[in-house]
Amino acid sequence: MKKTLKRVITFVLCFSIAITALSVVALTQSEKNNLQNDIANLKEQASDIQAEINKLKTEKADQAAILAAIRKKIANTQAQIDRCNQEINSINTKIADNNKAIAEKESEIEADKTAFKKRIRALYMSNSESNIQILLGAEDFSNFLQLMQLTSSISAHDKRLMDDLKAEIDVLNEKNKENEELLNDQISIKSTIDEQQKELEAQENEAASIYNDIAAEQNDQQKDLNAVNAEIKKLQKKLEDDIANKQYASFINPNTGLQWPVSGHYYISAHFKSNDKVHKGKHNGMDIAGGNIAGQPIRAAADGYVDLVYNGCSHNYKKYGNCCGNGYGNYCVVNHGSLKINGQTSNYVAYYAHASKIIVSKGQYVKQGQILGYVGTTGWSTGYHLHFGMLKNGGWINPYPLFF
Repeated sequence: MKKTLKRVITFVLCFSIAITALSVVALTQSEKNNLQNDIANLKEQASDIQAEINKLKTEKADQAAILAAIRKKIANTQAQIDRCNQEINSINTKIADNNKAIAEKESEIEADKTAFKKRIRALYMSNSESNIQILLGAEDFSNFLQLMQLTSSISAHDKRLMDDLKAEIDVLNEKNKENEELLNDQISIKSTIDEQQKELEAQENEAASIYNDIAAEQNDQQKDLNAVNAEIKKLQKKLEDDIANKQYASFINPNTGLQWPVSGHYYISAHFKSNDKVHKGKHNGMDIAGGNIAGQPIRAAADGYVDLVYNGCSHNYKKYGNCCGNGYGNYCVVNHGSLKINGQTSNYVAYYAHASKIIVSKGQYVKQGQILGYVGTTGWSTGYHLHFGMLKNGGWINPYPLFF
């Protein structure tokens, strides 16, 4: 591909030198045909380069899809990490609640132990020898059975109390142990996911590197294509200018000496003071239109200085209202100075409006026939045309009679 581009660019440069030499003489029909064939060949080569760029764009799109998938996986992994963190926070809260419950139970146990000790001490103080003496103090057999049952109940009650408390502590300790194990599991999972995320980031970096390489190659190809297209435009302009320069005389009115501003296009879509629904009798110039006029060169009617240039309008399409340039769109004003026309010397200033682009600068001196810009449809314009207005000694006049 690179070798092909080098051959194309070498051919273009050689061809440019040939055209420069050719422009000093009149172009024959055969020479014009050859020039047009060479431009067609360049366009074909440019098409081949564009096909290669399109292929690279397809490859780039594939890499972009891979990147999107990797980023989606990373987002999924991050969501898992976030979920794990939520679970860890939940476990921490549960552990805190369990610790609080354990503390409360321990306080209750301590209180029960204190009460139990007091009962034992009371029994000891009231019966210093043994529980048998309590039973021997019975007045009769019935009283003996009651005391025996009371002593047994006290022992069973205290033992049950201790067993219950111990069971509750065991349950709480088991919960605490279980929560700690869960916390360790979650931390382990988070560590694993962190490793996965690092791996995915490495994959993304690798894919991005491939993506950037393709983009860089595409950019190089685009630069080569732009160079060829620029040379094509240069050659096309050279062809146009060489042909038009030979026809200048046919566009200059011998009586006024003024150059028609758009070579080969004479249709007037709206005359001076046109009373159509758009202009309503307030049209201060004439609109030069017709098929294939879009992009045609706008030429200076006479020598003069550029008084004003406006290029701030990007809306190059038909519209039915004022959007920029005070309705003129992109335009320039050329002071053609004092001209003797029909035996009378007056000062003439011309407006060239609705251009796609003006290529001269304010204060620049222009020669008759020099290109000022290109026909467009910017500003208040319902189609491609050149609005040409002429001021004579500061007042608007009908410009059409100056040319025909």
